Amino acid sequence: MPGEVGVLLSPQDCENILSKFDENATLAKYEINRISGKVFGFLAAHYYVTIEYTRNGQNVVYSHRFFLKTMPTANETQRAYIESMGIFKKEILNYKNFLSEFSQLTKVPFVAKYYFSKSDCLVIEDLSSLNYQVCNMEYLGHRKCVGALNALARLHASSIIFEEARSTKEQPYRLNEHFHEELTEATFSFQEGHVRNKWCKTSTRCLEQLSRYFTNNEEVARKIKQYVFSENGLKKYIRPSRTYRNTVCHDDLWCNNMMFNERDECMLLDFQLSRYTPPVFDVLLLLHLGTTASYLNKNIEYLLDLYYNFLTNELSRYDLKIEEIISKDDFLASAEEYTLPALVEAGLYGTNVYLPESVSSIVVSCPENFLEFAMKDRPSFVVKEFERNQEYRERFSTVLKPLFHIIEEIEIN
Repeated sequence: MPGEVGVLLSPQDCENILSKFDENATLAKYEINRISGKVFGFLAAHYYVTIEYTRNGQNVVYSHRFFLKTMPTANETQRAYIESMGIFKKEILNYKNFLSEFSQLTKVPFVAKYYFSKSDCLVIEDLSSLNYQVCNMEYLGHRKCVGALNALARLHASSIIFEEARSTKEQPYRLNEHFHEELTEATFSFQEGHVRNKWCKTSTRCLEQLSRYFTNNEEVARKIKQYVFSENGLKKYIRPSRTYRNTVCHDDLWCNNMMFNERDECMLLDFQLSRYTPPVFDVLLLLHLGTTASYLNKNIEYLLDLYYNFLTNELSRYDLKIEEIISKDDFLASAEEYTLPALVEAGLYGTNVYLPESVSSIVVSCPENFLEFAMKDRPSFVVKEFERNQEYRERFSTVLKPLFHIIEEIEIN
């Protein structure tokens, strides 16, 4: 067991993992290895833990590999940032308190099995051993897009099924009333001085500066900032809706947070930013972050219908009539209403999820760089990359072009 990472899990921890995996297993030894030097995101570090074990006292040694997610250890500024957000604990609670049960409610799972956690570690099923692979920041092709929408429908359906099983006619059960910490808003903060308020400000400045590449209207930069921080803008839409049915939403649906097998079936990863909003918010975020503008423009109506059919089929397994829960008219109305907030969030996310790995590595290489990028001066990284990197510019433009077009056309109070 490599000494530098061995402290992440103790022998007792691995025995606890094994007991959930196979109650007849006895620990022989274990090894922890970092998955690769590649940066998969800024909010965790990723390892494999391989456990060797025997069964029922026999001499045969078996081996099984698990996926281990931890708080970053190399960059103290990055670690403090994540701790301030509270998202590591949030994800652990999600897996322990409802995701494991949710995934048993649907026809096929949409999330990895949960095995173990402690304050700074989460151990789940290694999906790569089941032939699932991350999309590696490529655009989603049609088959993968369909697979992702199917997985997303299963997540949202399981949320509804869970609630309906606990509801009465007199007293509807709603998850956000019972799982406050799991579903508290973690992406945005409008509290001065909070790390995610600083993130929001510096990310919004990126959009303000990039707007000049798409329009000569100087009002667009002012309006985008106003929309992000106004009560009737983004603030309104990241809260549970009073008009439409809400579900548990993933809220971080870029390509690296989805894995696909050879049949393009999808599993969802990273539930650190989950919230409780209408499911269409997730659908639109997935489509805007993961597909090309030309594909989406041609297929948006078909894709919305497809998702709604997936949701319908999952609910029907429990004799739940979707028209009584989310009517087709309400779903389409919510799609129209949530297009702008989804594009704004996709734009803010695009300031980091579309960045090439070479830039991400620079960001996490030292505390000073991470601090500048995360909370102080993100435009110094993003605008420079936008100007010099054609691939990054073209990819990010699929979100920015429709975003700035809508912002330019509307009045913002």
